[in-house]
Amino acid sequence: MEPHDLLPKRVANYIHDIGVRSLDHLAEHFEVPTPPATPEGENATAPLPADAIQTLVQHWKDMAPEDKEAFVERVSASVMEVIVAAATLPLGLKAGKKTVKVAKKVIRKQVKKVRKAAKPPKPPKKDDGKKKKKK
Repeated sequence: MEPHDLLPKRVANYIHDIGVRSLDHLAEHFEVPTPPATPEGENATAPLPADAIQTLVQHWKDMAPEDKEAFVERVSASVMEVIVAAATLPLGLKAGKKTVKVAKKVIRKQVKKVRKAAKPPKPPKKDDGKKKKKK
């Protein structure tokens, strides 16, 4: 079972489409921050570390359309895991430590099911022709 099968097809397609459109929009409108002015007497040779959004935007711009689709597919699968896990939480839980423990347990269990369902089936073992003796 695919992660997409756990949610209605419209919702899964919407998550995927919005992911692509939002990253395209971010890449088009993201402005690289200007470096701060260097005080007199100091060298400005040390480059500024790139932040995560700047790195993401740069990688997104460099990706081919097929790579973009594959990237968003992986991200949307994770988003769907969270949505399905949140939807399976028992109703009526009151806020507190017990809620967190129950939520974590339910989410772990549901994520395990989703991941197991998303894995391709293992090929059957080959029979080498030898019969096993019973004791």
